[in-house]
Amino acid sequence: MPTPFEKKSIRNLGIYGIIRPATVDDYLIPEGAVTEAVNVNFDRIGAVTVRPGITTLGATIQAGYPIWGLHNTQSGSMMAVISQGASARVYAYAGASWLSSLADGTANVRTRFLEAGGRTIVLNFGSATTMYSSVRFFSTADTWVTTGNPINPQAITDQVARSVQPRFGEVYKSRIYLAGGNTNGTNIDSSRLWYSNVISAAGNFAWTPTADFVDINPNDGENITGLKRYALKLLVFKPNNIYQFSTAGVDPDPLIKVGTRSNESIIEGKKGLYFHHDSGFYRYTGAYPTDISRPISDIVQAITYANYLTISSWKDDNNIYWNVGDLTIDGNSLDWRNCVVRYTESSEVWTVYSYPNEVPFASTYDTGAALSRVLGLDNGVVATLNSGTTDLREPIKYRMITKWYEWEGVENRKIIQEFIALCEKAQETRLMYQTDGNIEWNDLGQLKKYLNYFKQLNIKFHRIRFKVSGTSRDEAPIFLGLEITKGTNEGPVEQ
Repeated sequence: MPTPFEKKSIRNLGIYGIIRPATVDDYLIPEGAVTEAVNVNFDRIGAVTVRPGITTLGATIQAGYPIWGLHNTQSGSMMAVISQGASARVYAYAGASWLSSLADGTANVRTRFLEAGGRTIVLNFGSATTMYSSVRFFSTADTWVTTGNPINPQAITDQVARSVQPRFGEVYKSRIYLAGGNTNGTNIDSSRLWYSNVISAAGNFAWTPTADFVDINPNDGENITGLKRYALKLLVFKPNNIYQFSTAGVDPDPLIKVGTRSNESIIEGKKGLYFHHDSGFYRYTGAYPTDISRPISDIVQAITYANYLTISSWKDDNNIYWNVGDLTIDGNSLDWRNCVVRYTESSEVWTVYSYPNEVPFASTYDTGAALSRVLGLDNGVVATLNSGTTDLREPIKYRMITKWYEWEGVENRKIIQEFIALCEKAQETRLMYQTDGNIEWNDLGQLKKYLNYFKQLNIKFHRIRFKVSGTSRDEAPIFLGLEITKGTNEGPVEQ
């Protein structure tokens, strides 16, 4: 016998972020979790908010050419590397426009920067004729040089026996460390870690590269892929191993049996050191790393092998971001292009962002007067993150899907006759629902105000879920949930 359907509330959405049904069955997914979310965040606890946009920092540097490096110097200027056809060029931005700073670099290689001795050092820039041929630093005369104090790069790059061609660098215990050199017909340099002398009283570095080096297990079949100082150790990354270095030597065996293929995926947050491995995203705090990406396991598995090599990361005051490229899940394109997965440290929740262009590099931009985050895009633009309400004037497309709700027993068929949808600044937000085993989404209409009443409905279901989607170009819509105010429980009814 049909009975009145108890009032139901779908609120506190996003308090657990995304939990994918590939990881946890819907029956066990907690109230407040969502199963899909693109271009929304859960920073306002209990609400689903469309993310902020991105705006161009200065003018486009070179339209259509990708950014291959991005760095904020100690002097407060930004540096970006652009590959223009057959060569690369470093551009500098100091608050007004982008100006060419260094030309004739090797095209289409990931260029990295380092701050040491009051100078900005560029690694893996090379020249148009000799790949990775030199280490250069920015002098007080506002020019790039390859010799002299305080860095003395000629001592490390111009050996008679062979030229050291490092791609990674770090400063640790007052020394410069370099790694990721060429092979020169062997695999020695690709597993070798060189280090300078301790910086002198005059502020200069000296090198003895024939003696001051450590070979990081060159017989493990892997090359060095990253360096990162963390706490009191220097961590040396390979694709499936991490070694721990101190000035007294290196651990003879791998510290950790996971590593990374992308130096740019390694980033330090408030709760530890984060990085991407083939099997997921990890947090390292000194013990064995923790896999933090289980709630989005199928998203992690959808990252292509080619993108393992180019994953980039950045952070803000509470979130870690990783650019992971285009994603296809279960053989179906979900329109997740140029994707960024975002992990919130305080709440440990995930969401997914999608941008109009890929983000090969990112950086914090500290001008000395203001702090922001900037993205180096694949179209020659450096953009400010979380700025404005559009993506370089393109509207932001967003969607969110709830878990399945069974309510009062899955064997019972329910009927919803009335409910209320709550949404601030709704704009063009649309509400849809899906029932039982049906593939189709049924459109309920557009949300136009804070309280949106839906009456005289006849939604029959054993289980039901909802989708919110739209396009935003003004203030960010904020979806607060649903209140089911009237319905009927028909009792056990077969589909």
